[in-house]
Formats: sequence, C-alpha cells, structure tokens
Amino acid sequence: MSLELTGKDGFTPPFGGSLYGPPPYEYRKAQQSWITYEAANPDAVRSMLPPGVEPDADIPVCHAMVCWYPWTTFGPYNEAWICVRVKVNGVRYWYMPLIYTDNEAPLAAGREIWGYPKKLATMKWDWGGTAQGGAFGEQLIFTADRPASQRIMTYTFAPDRIADPSELEVLPFLSLRHIPPSEAGRKPAASELVALEVASHLYTAADGRPELYSGRGSVTFPSRSMTDPWHLFEAGKILSTVWANVDFSLPLGVVVKDYVAEGLA
Repeated sequence: MSLELTGKDGFTPPFGGSLYGPPPYEYRKAQQSWITYEAANPDAVRSMLPPGVEPDADIPVCHAMVCWYPWTTFGPYNEAWICVRVKVNGVRYWYMPLIYTDNEAPLAAGREIWGYPKKLATMKWDWGGTAQGGAFGEQLIFTADRPASQRIMTYTFAPDRIADPSELEVLPFLSLRHIPPSEAGRKPAASELVALEVASHLYTAADGRPELYSGRGSVTFPSRSMTDPWHLFEAGKILSTVWANVDFSLPLGVVVKDYVAEGLA
C-alpha cells in the first residue's frame, strides 16, 4: 500500500473511512474571545515549556482563549486553550501548552498534524447566562469541565467598545508534536516544534466596522488537577480582553526545531 494515501484509501486511519480529510481546514463565523495577561506564577509557566522555548519577558505573558465554532470542516465544536508568548532562536510565537475541545475529529487532527495537546472536555459557550439557568445578562460565560463534575476553567467577557485590529498582537502559533516510540529502544517517531500561520478575516458590520470588541474579562482555573494543570497558568495582571467574529483556514505547519534530528530526543 502506498504511503501517499489519497482518494479511496483516505487521508488518515481507518483507511477507507478516514476520521478527517486533508488540509486546509475551513472555519466560518467563528466566535473567539481571549484574555491576555501576565502570569501569576512565572516558574509554573516555565515548567510547561519544552527545551529551547523561553518566555519573551521576565513575567510570562499568556492568553486564555475560548471559542465557539458553528461551522467547520470538522463540524461544530467548542474549544479552549492557553498560550504563552515565547521566543525560539530569536523569533516570537504563541506557544500552546494546553488545548481542550469537545469534538473527536479536530482533537485527532490537532494532535496528529500539529502536535496540539488536545483532550476532550465538557464545555459551554453561553451569552447572557440563560444556558446556566439564569436570566439574560451582559456577559459571555464559557466553562470547561474535565471530568464533567470538575470545573477546570471559568471565563467571562463583557463588551465595552469596538476595537481596532491594530490592537491585536498577531504571532504564529507554536506546538510540540511528540509521537512516542512504538518499540523499546527506539527514538520517538517524531519530536518537533511546529509553527502555524493562521490566515483569518474579521467580519464587518453594516457600517464597515470590524466585529471586534474590547471589554472586561476574567479567567479562573478552580481545580488543582495534576491531570489537567490549567491552574499553573493562573492570571495575574489582565492586559486586554477581546471578542472577535472571524473566518479562517488551517494549513499544514512548518517544523522550526527537530529534537530527534538534533539528538535531543
């Protein structure tokens, strides 16, 4: 069987019934909100970074992002992640140490293609509070539980003003794609840093202004779970909070560091 599996063979196992097809993967009318903040515990953040990846500031800058994707190549789903602003060989990235979703296909694609450390979790994206059994309100609330009885993240956002796209700090995303060996004594099948440039487009309102809002936000990580260590990224000083409505596309990434080839894995 050819290693170039296309057509009837499929793109991923099970061949003949692939879980997902080849990139690029398309996202339409994606709602995203993120809080950028200084880490409350710099040493804890550094402990979650791989070799050669360092924060670009003495107090690491992080962001917590929550997403509702009503239409994607993978189907609809929720997602939440943490990023740390880092440097690798003098180049700045947003490194992703944690990311959770509630859909099987993007979990598998994210782990297998880019090395995103995805796990399944129970999530809710709720404008106003009615999905939580309350009255309508001014806030977005996003919750992530893993398992269903354990709250690992609570995120809120209340819009105040239309923001300018120039306020955003756009950097490539960076992840560690690590595939353990399948035989004792062998090196990992892969251990590499993968960078991904995401091409995105903000929606605009009827008056031509972008669907990008700045406002007030909060993020907390109630659990002290060593299985799901979101609490290591506790927020200190909040720098900004935004919400956006976007289309974007996910292509293949670019390997910027190969630990196996360098003899480091």
